Amino acid sequence: MRVRDLGVEDARAYRALSTGAFGGREPATGPRPFNPAETAIGIDSASLPGGVAGVIAAGARIRHDRITVGGGVAACGGVAGLAVHPAHRGNGLFGPLLTAVIARCQAEGMAFSMLYPSNPAIYRRFGYQEVARENEVQVPLGDLQRLRPVPGRRLVPVTEETMPRLRSLYRELTAGDNGMLLREGPLFPDGLPGDGWSAVLLEDAEGHDHGYMSWTRAAEYEAVEGLEVHEILGRTRQDRVALLQSLGSWSTVTAHARVRLRTEDPVLDVLPSGRLQAAPGILGIVMMRVIDTAAALEARPAPAGLDGAIRLVVEDSTVPGGTCRAAGTWIVRAHDGAISAQCVAEYDGQEARAGHAAASRPDQGGSSDGAVGEVRLDIHAASLLLAGGRCMADARRLGLLAEGDPTTARFLDALLAGPRPSVLDAF
Repeated sequence: MRVRDLGVEDARAYRALSTGAFGGREPATGPRPFNPAETAIGIDSASLPGGVAGVIAAGARIRHDRITVGGGVAACGGVAGLAVHPAHRGNGLFGPLLTAVIARCQAEGMAFSMLYPSNPAIYRRFGYQEVARENEVQVPLGDLQRLRPVPGRRLVPVTEETMPRLRSLYRELTAGDNGMLLREGPLFPDGLPGDGWSAVLLEDAEGHDHGYMSWTRAAEYEAVEGLEVHEILGRTRQDRVALLQSLGSWSTVTAHARVRLRTEDPVLDVLPSGRLQAAPGILGIVMMRVIDTAAALEARPAPAGLDGAIRLVVEDSTVPGGTCRAAGTWIVRAHDGAISAQCVAEYDGQEARAGHAAASRPDQGGSSDGAVGEVRLDIHAASLLLAGGRCMADARRLGLLAEGDPTTARFLDALLAGPRPSVLDAF
C-alpha cells in the first residue's frame, strides 16, 4: 500500500479522520490547514478493498521540532494525530504508516522521534522506548503562605510586550535539560498562548529576569477545578521560593493548585512537602526513538574533561533495513568538549586508503581505531540512553540489551549524563 504526502486538498479529509479518532470539532470556517512546520502523510481509502475516494484511511503528522540534549540541540520529529479510520482498522495499516513516519523522519534530518501514546506496546514494536512521564503534584496553597518574601525580587505581568522575555528565559533555563522542546515558530507562534493562559515574570531591582510562573485558572464548572500551574522556572533556589510565595497568594480564592513539574524538578526542593500529593488522573507517557545515532550523539557537547573513544554498536530489527540510520557501528569520540561519531565502514575505508591495518592490536591495549572497548545496544536501549540522563545499568534493569565492559560503560554513562528527560509540551 502506498503512503503519500498529504497536501492542502487533503486537509478536510485528514481532519475528519483526526477529530473522529481523538475528539473535537472543526471550526465552522472549515478545516485548519497543515502547519508549515509539519509533514503530513497518509494512505488513501480508495486504494484499499472497500475503500472510497476522498477519505484518508490512515494518516499522521510529523512536527519539525528541536529539543534540548544536555546543553546541545537535536532535530526531533514529533508524531501527532496518528490514526486509522474505523472502516480500515485491523487491515494492517498501522505498521506501514509508522514505518513511513520513521523513514520520513530520517529524510527530514531528524535525530529522534517523539510521541505520546495511549497504547505504548504497539509503538514499542517499532523501536520506541518510554523515556519520561508527566509529573504533576497537587499543592495545598495555604502551605505556601509559610514561605517568606524574597528581598530584591518583584513580579511583572506577562503581556504581548514582555512575552519575548519569558520565551528567552525558558530557553536559557532549560538549555541543560534533555528532551525539552525549544518552542520555536511556526509550531509555537509569537505572542500570548491564549485560552486563559497567564504568567508573571520575576525580576530584580535592575530589571534583570530571574524566573517566571505560568498558569490557567479553571472555572468551577470545568472538569479540572482550581489553578493549573504549567511551569515554575527560576535561576536559583531563592527565585523558586519567590515564585511559590506568589503562588500561595491564590489561597484566598482556591484551596489547591495542580503544578506541572519536570522529571527532576528543583521546585520540589522548595515545595512544603508535608501534604503534597500526586495529582489525580492518568499521567501521560513520553516515548522516543533514535532515528540517526550519529546525529543524536553529535548534537550534544561532551562533558568537560572527558576524553577517549569507544566502539558503539546499535542493533535494530524493528523496522526494515535502511529505514533509518539508528543501526550500525560507530567510533564515538569525546575530545575538547565535542562528540564525534564516525561510521566504522567509513573509518575503515580511510584507514585502508592511508595504508594502515584495521585489525585489533591487543598488545597495545586497544585497536587501530583508538577505541578502548565496545558497547552493544538494542534500539530500545539506544533510545533510552541517547535521550540522556540514564545509564547502562538502567537499561539492563529494564531487560534491554546493553553490553559493555565496566570501563566502556562508564565512559558512555559519562558521555550521556544529565537530568532525566522532561517534556512539558503535548501534541
